[in-house]
Amino acid sequence: MTEHRAPTPWAPTLAAVSGSVMVGFMPLMARHLYAEGMSAPSMLVWRYIMALVPLGLAIAVLRLDFRAAWRQGAWVVVIIGATLGAGQTLCFWESIKTLDTSIAVLLFYTYPALTLALDRIVLKRPIHAPAVICIAVILCGAALVTVPGLRAGGIALIGLAWAIPAPAIYAIYLLVTTSLLRRYPTLIGATCLYLGLAATFGFSALFLGLDRPASGATWTLLVFIALGPGALMIALFSYSAPRLGPSSYAIIANCELVTVVAVGVTVLGEPVTASRAVGGAMILGGIVAHSLLSARRPLARGS
Repeated sequence: MTEHRAPTPWAPTLAAVSGSVMVGFMPLMARHLYAEGMSAPSMLVWRYIMALVPLGLAIAVLRLDFRAAWRQGAWVVVIIGATLGAGQTLCFWESIKTLDTSIAVLLFYTYPALTLALDRIVLKRPIHAPAVICIAVILCGAALVTVPGLRAGGIALIGLAWAIPAPAIYAIYLLVTTSLLRRYPTLIGATCLYLGLAATFGFSALFLGLDRPASGATWTLLVFIALGPGALMIALFSYSAPRLGPSSYAIIANCELVTVVAVGVTVLGEPVTASRAVGGAMILGGIVAHSLLSARRPLARGS
């Protein structure tokens, strides 16, 4: 037997980091839309429907055979988006309406540990000690960066009820989508996920109503959300998650939390505390260490 080292997955890693940073801006933009009177389901309907336009155009320009992919089972991706994708999305964005953002974020970011456990239980993949250590470091960092909010905020039971299931649903969502998306071109997988999400939230709008932007500035913000943290982000997810696997993607995606904190400090003027600085460094350190250690892990092969 000889050993060779796995190639460093820098392209999917950078894609995962970029997509996560984009999503990190979403809480700030969502709160602005909530202040304008827009509900979470309405915000999401506009986000997904508007994002489908550039995704569809890209498929047409690249001449990808969407019909063939559909016949080969891409419709299953739509169902996953409509169920698990919509469930975890709604739980998180509804939770931050009534629950302190720090508490909601801290609860949600338990999903890397849940993903690692599912990876072992369902897919029977070995759990490497470095991955466990990196996740533990990231969770400790997440706790530190959210300490100021935990001290200042209260616990809203309605928000808590929305927040608790979100990480579990997202962990299952990652496990399923990383397997399914390997079968289809990146843009087709991304489009199918958003078709499912758009269908679920669009259907809910028939009963709950659809809030419309009241100003040009709100329309501009929605377009930005649809293009950046919408179409581009889901394309980066569809590319990176299948190549990294659910556990590695879950760890790297914690860049989102660092972005949330950075936005709070630079845009909202939140104080730079020692706990936030140390916590952010721990999260970034855990992500970098995991990426480097994964790249150095030897793979056995027959000689």
